[in-house]
Amino acid sequence: MASSTRQSLASAKEAIKPLLAQANLAAELFAVSNAIAGSAQLRNLLSDPSAEVKAKAGAASAVFAKSVSAETLNFVTALVALRWSKGSDLVSALEQLGVHAAASAAAGNGSVEQLSNELFAFQQAIETNSELQFALAAKSASNEQRASLVSKLLAGKASALGELVIQQAVVHAGKRRASLVLDAFGKLVAEVANNLVATVTVAQELSADQQTRLQAALAKQYGTNIKLNIEHDATIIGGVRVQIADQIIDGSLASRLNQARLSLA
Repeated sequence: MASSTRQSLASAKEAIKPLLAQANLAAELFAVSNAIAGSAQLRNLLSDPSAEVKAKAGAASAVFAKSVSAETLNFVTALVALRWSKGSDLVSALEQLGVHAAASAAAGNGSVEQLSNELFAFQQAIETNSELQFALAAKSASNEQRASLVSKLLAGKASALGELVIQQAVVHAGKRRASLVLDAFGKLVAEVANNLVATVTVAQELSADQQTRLQAALAKQYGTNIKLNIEHDATIIGGVRVQIADQIIDGSLASRLNQARLSLA
C-alpha cells in the first residue's frame, strides 16, 4: 500500500468516528464501494489526484445523494478529496471502513465476538467444502445468485451484521478468494475489539481449559487480548500450530518429526 493511501486511510478512520453510531453506515459504505468498483469511469474520476475537489464532490453527490444518508454522502465527499495512489485503493478503503463500521456497531451492542465467530465459521465452511468453493467462484453465477446462496446458508445461523459483512466478502470478492477476504475482514473486526487473531491448528479438539491456558499464554507474550480461531487438521498428527499475523509457532508433531528426519539426513 502506497504511503499516500496509508495516510488517507488513517485520516478516514479518524473522520469516521463521529458517524459510527449511524445505523446503516456499514451497508451504505459497502454500497458506495461496490458502485465505484463497478464503474471504471467513476473510479478514475474520484481517485484522480489531478481532478478538482469540486468536480469529485459533484460526481459523488450526483451518483449517491439518493441512495445514502446526507452524513454518509458528506463523508464520501471528504474521502474522495483525499489522495489515493490508485482507484482500487479508494474502493478497498471504503470496504475496510464498512467493515470497521459494522465491527464498531457490534462492539456497541456487545456482539463483536459473535461477529468475529460468524466470519470465521463461514470462512471455514468455504475452505472445507469444494462444491461451495466452486459455486461461489463460478464465473457463470451472478451476484444475485451468490447472494441468494449465502442467505440460504446463513438462514438462522448469523446476525444481521454477520450476514451483511459475509455477503460483502463473498458476493463482492471479485478476483479475490472469498475465504481470504473473510480472513482479512476478521482481522479488521479483531482490531476494533482490540484483539490479535491467533489461528490455532490442532489434530484433536482442545478442551475449554486448554484453550483458556493457551489464550492466556499468548496474551501475556503479545501484551494484548488474543482471539483464538481453532482449525482441525489431522495431518499435523498432534501438538499445536499457532499463527499470529506473519509469525508461526509450530509445535506440531508432524513438524518435529520432519525436523528429526532432516537432522538425520
